[in-house]
Amino acid sequence: MKNTYRLGTIIAEREILFQVGKKKSEIHIKIGKPKLHPDPVIRWYCPLQIIGIGSEKVHGAFGSDSIRAIEMAFQMAGLLLVRDIQKLYNLNWLKPEHLYFPPPNNLEELSKNEIHLQKKLKKHNIQIQYKSKFLKPLIG
Repeated sequence: MKNTYRLGTIIAEREILFQVGKKKSEIHIKIGKPKLHPDPVIRWYCPLQIIGIGSEKVHGAFGSDSIRAIEMAFQMAGLLLVRDIQKLYNLNWLKPEHLYFPPPNNLEELSKNEIHLQKKLKKHNIQIQYKSKFLKPLIG
C-alpha cells in the first residue's frame, strides 16, 4: 500500500533563492507537524515538501517518536534538495551540509564548512540567499 502524505500544520520552513550564473531557482522547504503513522511498525512520520524544484510531492520521514521523525525530516529535506539541485545545475560536489541540512555538530566544523562553502560558491559563480519568516512573538 502506497501512502499519500499531507503536509498539515507547518512547524518549520525555509526559503532559498539559489542562483548559478543567471539561472535562478526560488525554493521553499516546508516541514509539517509529526503524526502517528497508520502502520504501527513505522510509528511516527513527519511530512515535508520542497516547492520550486523537483517533484514537489509531500514526503514522509519516519521515526520511532516525533522528535526522531523531525530529525529525519531535516535529513531527508537536505538529501532531496541536493539531489534536485545537482540534477538541475549539474553540481555534483554539493552536499546537504552546504545548505545547512543537517546542521554541523560543533562551532569549529561550522566555521570550516562555511569557509569551504564560500570558496566553492565563488569559484562556480553561485549566489544563495536565505529568507526567514518570523512568527509573531508570544509575549507582548
